Amino acid sequence: MEYRIVLPEDTEDLAAAMKKAYLDEPWKESWIDEKAVRRIRGIMSNFESFGIKAVEADAVVGGILGFVDPYADADFFFVSELFVVPEWKRKGIGKTLLSELERHLKEKGIRTMQLISISYNQDFYEMAGYANDCVSVLYKEIETGEQRRGSVEICPNRGNIL
Repeated sequence: MEYRIVLPEDTEDLAAAMKKAYLDEPWKESWIDEKAVRRIRGIMSNFESFGIKAVEADAVVGGILGFVDPYADADFFFVSELFVVPEWKRKGIGKTLLSELERHLKEKGIRTMQLISISYNQDFYEMAGYANDCVSVLYKEIETGEQRRGSVEICPNRGNIL
């Protein structure tokens, strides 16, 4: 397994791997190609975006993507996506992607990584040294008058997120 810095020409391969990862538990989401590519491009077009891909036999099998989030007295790095294709899960790839990202961020003087996670992945992130902070993720669905299609239940006790 090789871990390499994400380049602009990796977009399609990253999108394909992300689509495959999200077909699995707990998400069971079916992404169309265009939407997956748009997601990758959206993340990687952020301020000081950065990513690392896991590659096996010239195929992308995982990735971690995010961007620098400048704040008053320090820069944070916000992880927007961490994914591993199903057949490569539970082989240490996600943990290694986090470690590789951390190594690169140390070189840039960034000392804090942030991410949003569903409870299903909480144990994974805690074992990697992450802890909950005092910030809550708030959301609001904007009613358009149209019938909703494809809602994904993220927080069963708080409703669905489109």
